[in-house]
Amino acid sequence: MPSEFVEAFARVRRDRPDRTVLVSLSEPRKLSSAQLWAEYEAMRGACVQAGLAARDVIVSIAGNRTAFVSLVLASLDLRLVLVPADKSTTLTEALALVDRWQAAGLVLAELPTVSASAPMFDRPHAVRPLPGGLYLVRFDGTTATSPTTGAGAAASNTYADAVMLKLTSGSTGLPKATCTSEPNLVADTGHILEAMGIGPNDVQLGMIPISHAYGFGNLVLPILAQGTTSILRESFVPQLFALDVRNHDATVFQGVPFMYDRLLTTLAPDAWPSSLRLLTSAGARLEPETIAAFHARFGTKIHSFYGASEAGGICFDDSDEISDSLTVGHALPGVRVTLRPGEPGAPPDGGRVHVASSAVASGYAGLSASEQEGFVDGGFLTGDLGFFDDRERLVLTGRVSSFINVAGRKVQPDEVEQVLRQMPEIVDVRVLGAPDARRGQMLVACMVPRIRTVTALDVRRFCAARLAAYKIPREYLFLEEMPRDDRGKTSRRALEALVMQRLTAGELND
Repeated sequence: MPSEFVEAFARVRRDRPDRTVLVSLSEPRKLSSAQLWAEYEAMRGACVQAGLAARDVIVSIAGNRTAFVSLVLASLDLRLVLVPADKSTTLTEALALVDRWQAAGLVLAELPTVSASAPMFDRPHAVRPLPGGLYLVRFDGTTATSPTTGAGAAASNTYADAVMLKLTSGSTGLPKATCTSEPNLVADTGHILEAMGIGPNDVQLGMIPISHAYGFGNLVLPILAQGTTSILRESFVPQLFALDVRNHDATVFQGVPFMYDRLLTTLAPDAWPSSLRLLTSAGARLEPETIAAFHARFGTKIHSFYGASEAGGICFDDSDEISDSLTVGHALPGVRVTLRPGEPGAPPDGGRVHVASSAVASGYAGLSASEQEGFVDGGFLTGDLGFFDDRERLVLTGRVSSFINVAGRKVQPDEVEQVLRQMPEIVDVRVLGAPDARRGQMLVACMVPRIRTVTALDVRRFCAARLAAYKIPREYLFLEEMPRDDRGKTSRRALEALVMQRLTAGELND
């Protein structure tokens, strides 16, 4: 069956061959639709010459390189199963993904350093150059159609009709991966483009990883579906933001909350580029204070986008209204959102978010039927809790899986974080659970203070007037800034490791 995205981009190339559709400011490199098509054909040929065939799995660590888009087209055409991973993925982590999904190849933007004591790879392989400066490490005798046995081995029929395994952002161990088909991707792209009003003539600026579900769905697939231009940087540089927008007449910026917080502190009000008509934010909670401050400073609103690797885009706030509400807006066209009551910690008039649409994946790759948690009732039951406001907009209040058990009482970290964010001296905060010999777990507040003189006692006093005693954090970690991963999210792994390190050394504020 021909690829819908390949056919769609063939029409783009036929109708507008000279239109610039892809720019990398980090390489730097610029491709028209005709040039991207030519690179896709070369990429396809290189994959065929390397012996790759339908259903073979390819792990990609290409970063925000233009050639990644060519690789996507070639993979769709050849019916390969692509596993995009963050650029920061180490070689050890990459090989763990290769083993887990029995991948036939690994695509890299750079080859690791080789020495006698540190060989490049620990298995038979051949390295082949790919168009656009990428490399394919082709492993001998390892394909999805001839899997090895052992823990984590995934048989080919587990992938069903998947063309992509989307890695979920698990906080511990190896992440799960969704079996996402091309019809899932086509549906999701249509939902997003319609909800956001993004057309073929728009120019999108993106500094989020295009290996992540948000960047892939919002920046890569619109290029293929309708020729929408994407301008990419490998990482966020706030000092170059306005210049990047002006140089390319960007109309849409797809960002994450910390980027907007940085722009508030680095960009003068009169420096705001007028060509931008749409700002979106996803991947983490966007605070109402940030929305209000951004609107007051630059006269434009940031629109929240809510999605999941398992379900694609879910909701979008298309309103220009500025309020104190934490709404993520209405369900996208073609998406049905319902709330399942009865979950601990759910609001009285709400419940757990269930999503049904043609963009929902068929399940997790390599897991048995009993392990397909969340894929129920023709959709996906997320771990998010929320309620609908009086205008039928979804308001998220926390997560099912994030409860911390303090002496037999469940505490929702989001509730504590919301209270701490009201403290004028605090810029950012995350609340974690840590082992406690007497209580089972205790609350640890990791905070970025606005002023250096704020103390743990100040925070405790603030909480005491607003929270039950068992909900008040017992330990406090003051940071200059939150550690973040490639996706712009707060890195819970890094925070948890830092908390445990400080706890062991007795360096937290008791």
